[in-house]
This record gives sequence, C-alpha cells and structure tokens, in this order.
Amino acid sequence: MSEEPPPVPGAPAPVLLPEPQAAPAQAQPPVLVQSTIPAGWEGIMAPGEQILWRGQPIPRPNILRVVFGAAFGALFAGFALFWMVMAAKGGGYFWMFGLIHFAVGIGLIAKVVLDERMRLRDTFFTLSTRAAYIARRHWLRGRQLETYPITASMPIMLSGDETTGNVVFANRTVRSKNGSRQVQIGFLDIAGAPTVFARMTQARDALR
Repeated sequence: MSEEPPPVPGAPAPVLLPEPQAAPAQAQPPVLVQSTIPAGWEGIMAPGEQILWRGQPIPRPNILRVVFGAAFGALFAGFALFWMVMAAKGGGYFWMFGLIHFAVGIGLIAKVVLDERMRLRDTFFTLSTRAAYIARRHWLRGRQLETYPITASMPIMLSGDETTGNVVFANRTVRSKNGSRQVQIGFLDIAGAPTVFARMTQARDALR
C-alpha cells in the first residue's frame, strides 16, 4: 500500500471541500379517497355503497282500499247530513252541531284518496349493496326515509311475477282497538320483483 508523499516546504495547505448533501426527498402528494356516494345521498349512504335498483309502485290504485275507505266516510257524512236536515226542521241553530261529524266524514274520504295518490306518486324504493331504502311523503308528516340495513340473516320473501309483485324483508306490528296485526314492509307492488329479489339475495349472501 503506497504512502502519501511528504508535504513540500512552503506549499499551501490543501483545501478540503465539503461533501455534497443529498437532495431532500420530495413530499408525496396526499392520497385523496374518492367517494362513490351518489349525488343526493350524502350523509345517508356509506362510501363504497352502490345502488343496485331503484323503482316505484306500479301506477295502479288499490280499488278495494279506496272504495271501502271512501264508503265508510260517505256513510259517516251521510248520516250527519240526514241528522242536520231533520234538526233544521225544528228551527234554531241546533243543526249546526252536525257540521262537525259531516266534516269528519268528508275528511275520511279525502284522506283515503290522498293516501292512495301519495302512495303511488310519492313513494320511492332504492336497493343498494348495504341497505334497502323506502322514501315516501305524507300529507301530514312530510317526507320520510326508512332504512333497513341488509344483514346476513335478513329474511327476504318474494311474491308475484315480473309484471307485479312484492319483495318483503321486514314486518311491523300495528295496534288497533281490536288487537294487533302484522304489516309487511318491503318493495310492494313493483314490476320486476323476481329480479329485485335476486339482487337483494345476492347482496345478503355476500355478507355470509
């Protein structure tokens, strides 16, 4: 191994240059998480949730429901009207007490017609990969949104065919003066019910 030569007398001292510093690593841009939430569903759907189907009830009124409800209201109003006519024959203003019952009968008729109209025109169904949504508008309570998360044990029932059918996935207990009864909850009176049933079943089975 060779030795360094001795310094020459009177020669300038060697200049030591600083070693070049490595360039600072450039900061990586932040990774932006893309949200796949559809427009209008912010705060309702979770990121990554996808819509599988959307629909409404078939625009076909339930004639029996409307007829029976309207008939009850007409009977109530008719009896009140008859009472007012008979009471008016006796003179005075006593007949005016019947106006309350007459208004109640007319209100029952208007309610059953308005409920059926809003059921057909203001009810919207949405099925996603994580939940079933039922949005409706009520003439008294305003807009409502019911959410039913899809679980691995969620019961799903199908009735009807592609023309008209129901996809039921929950029940609600309704109490009345005669006791209580179970009311089915789901995508009711829709077209393509078997297709919707298959998509909802696949979303449920994916959680198992």
